[in-house]
Amino acid sequence: KVVDNTDYREADTRKYLIDLLLKESGWIFGKNVQTEVPVQGMPNEQNEGLVDYVLYGENGKPLAVVEAKRTSASPEFGKQQAKLYADCLEQMTGQRPIIFYTNGHQTYLWNDDKGGPPRLVRGFYTQAELQRLIERRKNTVALSSIEPNPDIVGRHYQIRAIKALQAAFELNRRSGLLIMATGTGKTRTAVALVDVLMKANVVQKVLFLADRT
Repeated sequence: KVVDNTDYREADTRKYLIDLLLKESGWIFGKNVQTEVPVQGMPNEQNEGLVDYVLYGENGKPLAVVEAKRTSASPEFGKQQAKLYADCLEQMTGQRPIIFYTNGHQTYLWNDDKGGPPRLVRGFYTQAELQRLIERRKNTVALSSIEPNPDIVGRHYQIRAIKALQAAFELNRRSGLLIMATGTGKTRTAVALVDVLMKANVVQKVLFLADRT
């Protein structure tokens, strides 16, 4: 309830902030979280490095790397280093981990194998959530290959709107806006879009928000 403005050095940032956030998401140190994990293949004279945190799946393969910075530093300073660690772990294990970089107050998630940009998140994903992201890499089908269900929408502008969003999402855009007049079938268009996204294994749960009772 009280803002903590302490400038923690990196070790204390990990101890007092990041460790706590990981535990809150169900991660267990010594079981599915390891710290100071050695990796081979870094672009330095020693050809090696130490990953701040590696989060593992039940099969023992890395689900995510976490790069930590002190609280006064921008998390962005850890972005490239975290990517290099992910490169090494992919070469060593055959599975590319999701990337997190954080200063304890701001945490970014970067699923860079999809080409999408990093995004600010509120804490760390659980083991099941990370596993779902990994599995989605091979289970997701091309959005453009799925036609809107004609039993839900049939008007040409509805189908055109859905296809426009399909194309945008395939370019890794994370948002879209449709503006449609009253009576043109906004609800049906939204439902048909959700149907397409679920068939492509892009989403599992959908939240509808309305600004009227």
